[in-house]
Amino acid sequence: MHVLKFIGSILIFQTWKLKLLLDKKLLNLVNLTLVLYYLLQGCYFMTKMKNAERLDNIAPSGIRKLFSRAQGIPGVISLGIGQPNIPTPKGLIDAVVKLIENGDNYYSPTPGTKKYRDAVAEQNKRWYNLDYDPDTQILATASGCEALFCSLMSFIDPGDEVLLPDPSFLTYPRQITLAGGKPVWMKPTDELKIDTSNMQDLVTDRTKAIILNFPSNPTGEIMTALELKPIIDLAVDNNLILLTDEVYERCIFTDDKHIRVPALDGAYERTLLLNSYSKTYCIPGWRIGYAAGPKEMIAQMIKMHSFIVANAPSAQQNALGEFINTKEADDFTNNLRDILKERMNKIVKGFNSIDGFSCRKPEGSFYAFPKVTFHKDYTTAVELSEKIFDKQKVVLVPGTEFGPSGEGYLRASFGSISMDQIDEIIQRLKNL
Repeated sequence: MHVLKFIGSILIFQTWKLKLLLDKKLLNLVNLTLVLYYLLQGCYFMTKMKNAERLDNIAPSGIRKLFSRAQGIPGVISLGIGQPNIPTPKGLIDAVVKLIENGDNYYSPTPGTKKYRDAVAEQNKRWYNLDYDPDTQILATASGCEALFCSLMSFIDPGDEVLLPDPSFLTYPRQITLAGGKPVWMKPTDELKIDTSNMQDLVTDRTKAIILNFPSNPTGEIMTALELKPIIDLAVDNNLILLTDEVYERCIFTDDKHIRVPALDGAYERTLLLNSYSKTYCIPGWRIGYAAGPKEMIAQMIKMHSFIVANAPSAQQNALGEFINTKEADDFTNNLRDILKERMNKIVKGFNSIDGFSCRKPEGSFYAFPKVTFHKDYTTAVELSEKIFDKQKVVLVPGTEFGPSGEGYLRASFGSISMDQIDEIIQRLKNL
């Protein structure tokens, strides 16, 4: 109201000056009153329609901005959006079509369908020898992003601090902020893994949780069980929640097996496993994932989930429930890994042939993260990304989208490009 009074006083003063300058016959008191009324009414309306303050503290997704900008422009090659372009498994498509045609188009129970949760539990047992009770320890979510949001909204109070890798998926700090929390960056090593040497210094009496994501988006790095141990110990010593995003679990290019965080000593009873099948089976448009963890924690998430989306899509749940433990499913993920590894090797070699680019081989995911600080046109990651787009029609995401340590890097998603397109991309970048 103070703002309105201030605006009103200015408008009255300005209109009073205007009245002195104009003939009284042209602008009488009635007209003045009407002008003031409508101006103040407009100001009041605009104040009422202002967005919530929580949105003022987060930036829009730069990845989505670049994705939208590239649409409809001839000749653009995008390495921006994080999705694989390998066709979805036929058995999975057939399953969902049959379910939809047979009427599986309605609400499911809030925690998820029995078929889906049973299958998720079976897969975790089969792949990692990890036991989850499907009835009390698994929640079907509408994507991995919703699983993360639901977990943060369930356990983070205003002012709570959440440790997260720097750099990491741009959704993490934004969702922490939306939940009222404070993101606290964990610095990287030279190899772009989490520097665990002085982690206790990051912990305060407001620290509540740690987010992990390996293989990493955007760096493609993984951490071994030995490398993760100091983080688990920190969580145990300080009674912290572990939130582990493992959506790239089947995209590992080394001989290392994927490390399931809740399978590590001391982690199970404090870990929420957040997962998605978008990357695993090439179904990002289905928006389907899950959370798994201690039943007391999952119970709270179910309550929150019921007021966010009510339930995850029913037919998609049941189709995945029928499919994910089949031979076709396992063969598909092995083939997916091989295709992505071939692309990875070629694009990394290509980046390293460009003056001013230096790129480590990612150990997993489908992202390369070349360092570009020595490129002749580098000033900032954002400006170089813009220049590459404007001059060569190639979309690369500035590393700063993923955290402060992303300055000097560009993220390239090779999930949706062909081998021939990689040749074209490298040539365009050399021509910059």
